[in-house]
Amino acid sequence: MIYTVECAFTDAAREDEWNIHYSGEKLDNLLRLPGWLTSQRFRAMMPMAAPYFAMHTLRDQDVLGRQYTSVGGGVFGGWEGCITNWCRNLFAGIDEAPAVEIDSCLLVLEDHADARRLGGAAFGWMESCGLDRSVPRLGIAVADRATGETLAAAHPATLRVYEPIMARKVSPL
Repeated sequence: MIYTVECAFTDAAREDEWNIHYSGEKLDNLLRLPGWLTSQRFRAMMPMAAPYFAMHTLRDQDVLGRQYTSVGGGVFGGWEGCITNWCRNLFAGIDEAPAVEIDSCLLVLEDHADARRLGGAAFGWMESCGLDRSVPRLGIAVADRATGETLAAAHPATLRVYEPIMARKVSPL
């Protein structure tokens, strides 16, 4: 099961501090929860309303219960005033989020037909099954950075391309 979080951060003077907190303490606390398996954060390689994208692997939907909120899940712990365009989605169809290496990028699509037009990238598809359900499905693929940059320039209206902010973290449990 894949859990995604998308948002924008509006305070450029505090953005580095926020990224250190989110990629560090916040994710480390979440990864200590039973059933929270992997986490990785990304930043868009093109302008968009929600340039930050986090992708997590969960054992099941129950991981997002009381323990999750007790360690700061579902909120931004004092950063809320700087967070906009925030949405959270839960997806079924892919069991584990791929690790995206620092020299690669994450490709994200919402429509199967767009994947056929892109060619070259093998998208895995997930169906929305919880939380905001802001999209009915999502396709993800990993590509080398040069391919991602080329595709981002050629398909800005349909394809989202993200670079990793950090290496994927795996639960210590």
